[in-house]
Amino acid sequence: MEQEGTQEPARFDPRIAEPPAVPTLIPVLRPAGAEDAAAVGDLTLDPEDPGLLDLDPAESAHPAAVAVEPTEPLPPVVRPAAADPVSAPEPQPEESAEPEAETLPEPAADAPLTEPPLSEQVPTSVLAPAEADGALPAPDVIPEPDITVPDPVVPAGPPEKRGRRRGRRSREVFVENLPTQALVLADRLHSSPYGRRMRSTLQQRRAEAQALEARTTLDFALKLGETMFSFGAASLDVETSIIVATQAYGILETEVDLTNQSISLNYAPDSSRGEAPFTLQRVVRSSSVNFEGLVAVHRLVEEIAAGEVDRAEAQRRLVEIRHQPKPFPAVFEVLFSGVFVACFVPFIGGTWTGAALGMVSTWLVFWLKVQADKARFPEIFSTMFGAITATVIALMAHALDLPVNPALVIAGGIMMLLPTARFVTAVQDAIHGFPVTAAGRFLSALLVFAGVMAGIMIAVGIGDLVGFEQLDLAEAGTLSYPPLLLLGLVMAAGMADAVVEQSRWPQILACGLVSGAGFGAYLAAQQIGVSDRLVPAVAAAAVGFLGRLVAQRLAAPALVIVLPSMLFLLPGLTMFRSVYGFTVETGATLLGVEGLFNAAVIVVAIAAGVAFGNTLAKPITDRMGTLLPTELVMHQRG
Repeated sequence: MEQEGTQEPARFDPRIAEPPAVPTLIPVLRPAGAEDAAAVGDLTLDPEDPGLLDLDPAESAHPAAVAVEPTEPLPPVVRPAAADPVSAPEPQPEESAEPEAETLPEPAADAPLTEPPLSEQVPTSVLAPAEADGALPAPDVIPEPDITVPDPVVPAGPPEKRGRRRGRRSREVFVENLPTQALVLADRLHSSPYGRRMRSTLQQRRAEAQALEARTTLDFALKLGETMFSFGAASLDVETSIIVATQAYGILETEVDLTNQSISLNYAPDSSRGEAPFTLQRVVRSSSVNFEGLVAVHRLVEEIAAGEVDRAEAQRRLVEIRHQPKPFPAVFEVLFSGVFVACFVPFIGGTWTGAALGMVSTWLVFWLKVQADKARFPEIFSTMFGAITATVIALMAHALDLPVNPALVIAGGIMMLLPTARFVTAVQDAIHGFPVTAAGRFLSALLVFAGVMAGIMIAVGIGDLVGFEQLDLAEAGTLSYPPLLLLGLVMAAGMADAVVEQSRWPQILACGLVSGAGFGAYLAAQQIGVSDRLVPAVAAAAVGFLGRLVAQRLAAPALVIVLPSMLFLLPGLTMFRSVYGFTVETGATLLGVEGLFNAAVIVVAIAAGVAFGNTLAKPITDRMGTLLPTELVMHQRG
């Protein structure tokens, strides 16, 4: 039977903090000198007093060590034990009698010790529990007393072994995920009389917002296609660019329909979303060849496909492309058109005098054509005025007995008037599955070609009225030049036409290189015995193949490189001879028709060869990347 007021002492647990207790007096080792004996007062040291600490002889022999005797006997202090729990001394039980409160003696002056002093007994420490708790049984393992302030960051106790321990229990923490977003207020109207009407209103507004988003994206795609058409792109390039723009910006239910002058986009969303289908259409009413703008649009579409440009930025970039000036002023188009003719006339066997005359006549022809365009004349009439001017100048030179072949001069002069780009793109559209667009471009190209024929006929008729001597169609250029010189002329002609088509210097240099490679293929086909009608097609296939590879490296559409590089293959001399025979010589009408048919076949073969070479290069370009420096790939502003 336990006595009243007493309780069973709790077992010592070093992990549980002790409750606050009344502090008691503990023995302290303090340094003192010989002169400190008087300061201690009437305190004396008795070596036989059992209340003193049992110190080792080495410790008591130290001259600075002085023990202070308390007035009442205190419990002994356990010295710091070793880490081995077996050799640790066991503490003696505390006395039950509570000592009277006493005042600690005045501390002596500090002095260095050979060993650190023992730790003072802290009331709330696990090493010195409060006396009010009563005597505790000796634990099995006494932890080493901590003589320093524990670090709150570093965990106390022996370090835990690293690695996975089997059978180890982990603490599971259950955390309630509280809602962090506001509730939709419209859900509160579910059972109210306004719920159905409000849900209908919200659904209608969502459908309107989605329709507005789709309309904005489709407007951008229409402007993109219109810009490419006006710059002279092929229908396949326009269609793929529109598909990229619509798919990249989330408009998936779209059908594209292209014709020669119009672009139609049919948006047919899922009816379950509540959106109404609609159709947008844009008509291309004007065009101006601008290969630099076409390159900029091509690079913009590449960035859209890569996900690097959002719609707002793409719209801003497209506006900049549409309003940026051409790389070269209009006078450069006129000057380099004459340079092209000056290079082409010697290539087909003319003299250098004929080359100079052809260059001057081309300058005059283009000046008249520009004036006719400013006066809003249709293209067929402006082309007819140019053909009349070129033919009259050649006939006048022949009448003045200048050392020129008028047929070659006229053939060179009309080269820049022929709708070469339309023929090539029309054939490509027909091959790639755009028959309506191909038919429209063929018709417009034939109208321009008819203007050239009409101009030659009118000029020849004027020559007959004036009394000019008729031309000998059998007379041809008999001059021949070294292949290296012809190679240089072909490369210069390709670069000059690239300037006329408003390309920048990287594309201009590439056109010169591809033209030279095409001329090499032309000579190789002649050496192996290919027929005269197939030689241009073989050379055109080489131009199309190399042009696609080079355009991929320049981050440009293939048309920008291919078109200026293949002009030297066109049968300009055959066209003029056929038209002249069909117009002047009554007995050579059938021959003229046959010549025109042959010329048309050659033009179609050249365009088909370009498309074939482009197709052959596609597997290679699919594994290639843009290898030029970044400054040549980035879009150019202003």
